[in-house]
Amino acid sequence: MLRLYEDLFETSGYTPDVRPVEDFRSPTNVTVNLALAHIIDMDEKNQVLTADVWLRLKWTDEFLTWNASEYGGIEIITVKAVKIWRPDFFLYHNVNHEFDGWLENVVMIYSDGTVDWKAPAVTMSACLVDVSDFPFDKQECPLKFGSWNQDGRQVNYVNESRNGDLGDLIPNVEWDVPKLEVERHVEYYSDVPYPDVTFTIHMTRKTTFYVINMFLPCVLLAFVVAATFYLPPDCGEKISFGVAVLLSLAVFQLLVAEAVPRSENIPVIGRYIFVSMALMSLSLISTAFVITLGDSVQDSKPVPDWARKVFLKYASMALLMGNQSRRSWKSCENSYSPPTSVPLTEMNGFSNGNGVYSVRRGSPTLRSMSTSFTDSHPASEKQLECLKQIQFTVQEMLTKIKYVDNVHNVHNEWKILAKVVDRIFLVLYIIACVITLLVTLFTVGT
Repeated sequence: MLRLYEDLFETSGYTPDVRPVEDFRSPTNVTVNLALAHIIDMDEKNQVLTADVWLRLKWTDEFLTWNASEYGGIEIITVKAVKIWRPDFFLYHNVNHEFDGWLENVVMIYSDGTVDWKAPAVTMSACLVDVSDFPFDKQECPLKFGSWNQDGRQVNYVNESRNGDLGDLIPNVEWDVPKLEVERHVEYYSDVPYPDVTFTIHMTRKTTFYVINMFLPCVLLAFVVAATFYLPPDCGEKISFGVAVLLSLAVFQLLVAEAVPRSENIPVIGRYIFVSMALMSLSLISTAFVITLGDSVQDSKPVPDWARKVFLKYASMALLMGNQSRRSWKSCENSYSPPTSVPLTEMNGFSNGNGVYSVRRGSPTLRSMSTSFTDSHPASEKQLECLKQIQFTVQEMLTKIKYVDNVHNVHNEWKILAKVVDRIFLVLYIIACVITLLVTLFTVGT
């Protein structure tokens, strides 16, 4: 073994600074393969992928060959990597400023000159993150390897297979790695080829955490706002409840903004929250309209006939609320109706011994009998004047009661109309929320 080392590195004059080829015009073919051991971190905000990889490089060193039979059957030797020539192997888009090269590990050299270099390393590379489908996104992070100074006429990089090695991959809590693709590219700069081998890591985000802690609460908040339409129109908590839910959704919007990088691409959950906030804002506007409609007496004007027919009849029946137009008319018919009143001018009055007047229908009018009555009872003229004043007061009271009762019935009719309109807004809001949710889910990945 010692004699072999001396013959290879001392007596032969081997130097790691010279590319090991007999003909300098022929390039050194370097076979590249990579095994992904672990996804350490995926920083979406800074767009940096940190991964633990095992690099495997093979090439032929024409100056390190020997006849195994002359050295006791030794076919493989292990030496320090710094003692042999190595390709100018570089990771493009490397963002690790402390990374000064690959580990100076040992390499295995075979008797035919094949060098097998396995270099474990922790890479930090730039990865363009597309957050359009967050948190249902899939990312593709390339690891591009090649020479920085040596062009394709000196070192030719080729891939060993079309897929990288995922056999020893440690599962990540946030990302799944379904495949690791390998492609070889050749780029020309000033008509000089620069080959490279690119390993593309396909990552799929595990959505359980984000669905439970972020997406599902947003969906529930969006549907909870529908409860405001079930509150009575005269309830003062309708708007305050809607505003509280809207502010809660705004907090989730801030959480999403902190989790994803600043980009022109709006994540899918961000789009859903934005549309939900717009629907909530419209629901608050509709709630304000319903409250105004329910509290509006419109100067004691009844509900228009077209509104009564469209909303209180057809719309209420379509919403399974029954024919509300009958209910409104029934309330008007059951309004306060005083006992049958007969004007005192059409009633015959007489006084008993206690000075109390009795009335009965069908008698001569008070006006026609007043003269004869006063003539026969001169002392009762003052009582007749009091009776006339009582008649006037009762008539005013009856008129006032009828007016108040009519205003009350009109107000109840407007309340019924507001309730029907509120239910229409409820159906429209639920339909809009369901459509928004379905469109959000079906547009993921498109």
